[in-house]
Amino acid sequence: MMLVSLLGEFDSSILPVFFEFKHEITHHLLIHGVNDRERQSAVRITSGLNAVRAKYRLKCTLREMQVDTNNLKGIYALINEIINVSPPDHLLVNVSDGIANLVIVLSKETLDAGAQLLIYDRYENTITKLTSNGMSKHNIKHNMKIEDHIISKGYTLIEARYVNDLYNRKVYIERITKNFETFQHFRRRIMLEKSIDQERYEAVIEPLLKMGVLARNGKILDMNYILGGLFEDIIYFLVASLNFDDILSGVKVSYHTVDNIFVQNEFDILMIKSNHLYIIECKFRDRVDGENLIYKYDALLDQMDHDGKVMIINIASTESKEAIKRGKRIHKNFEKGALSRAQLNNTLIYYEPTLDTDKLLSMMRGFFDL
Repeated sequence: MMLVSLLGEFDSSILPVFFEFKHEITHHLLIHGVNDRERQSAVRITSGLNAVRAKYRLKCTLREMQVDTNNLKGIYALINEIINVSPPDHLLVNVSDGIANLVIVLSKETLDAGAQLLIYDRYENTITKLTSNGMSKHNIKHNMKIEDHIISKGYTLIEARYVNDLYNRKVYIERITKNFETFQHFRRRIMLEKSIDQERYEAVIEPLLKMGVLARNGKILDMNYILGGLFEDIIYFLVASLNFDDILSGVKVSYHTVDNIFVQNEFDILMIKSNHLYIIECKFRDRVDGENLIYKYDALLDQMDHDGKVMIINIASTESKEAIKRGKRIHKNFEKGALSRAQLNNTLIYYEPTLDTDKLLSMMRGFFDL
């Protein structure tokens, strides 16, 4: 079986289809246009497809071809070459986002001869098969994990937190989650280098001792975990209670730009569901540049997944109800304009003085369509 992928605007229509049929196809042909943007995109996608082939030891060959989609003679030459490699009744053609004139001619010349046209719906995560006898709709059976998604984009997964380490701490993290406001006060006193009343903060001190973050004499053994790492773990286990296909935390991803510049990005939490990648940024601090964060993750979504979403979770204790009641003008991390921009950019903001797990989980279910 031969798969022909037509590269258009969205690589998210190519990668899930290839992944779905990766063990059935013997030849894979990636067709793209001749302008610089299309060639650059093809280089990255080819790199990613080769990485998937290597990971799963696939036996299919991969070939990349370019065609001038305004040259009808060239299009027919391409079609003849495809048919010479694979008879039409052994041909799958992914026409989901291909350039219209190429799709029309290729479909006309192969459909009646027995080829199957594939149309991927990236919103429903389904494939419609179109043959000369009619249409049928199918759910994707083989969804990508996060690493599959990353490497298929031509990127490298450098690092992620060990799941075993996370689950070894789970019972203690859950205890602190139930006493989050106590932990919040404890953390603030630590940051201000104030004395700690052992009895008042016992509900969080004991699990911190068990995790080896705090010594019996009260010395903090892992300040970074107190300041931010623990909060990320709390959010991780809230996310893990939901119906995602895969979750990773403490993720580092690298890639090279078309100018061969090395770029590395870090993500607090990544999730994937039905081939869509989602990002969570955890900010446990009173002051953040909310507008800059929104711009940053809008750009990252363009790199990671056009159809992905971002959630920024900011616990900022200065945004207190008491201060608002007093009419005190306080700094806002996310002003009205920034929140509107976030909504336009597939970004959801949780911006509260403390952690309300029920509210947060409800927001997640609605935003991520769970």
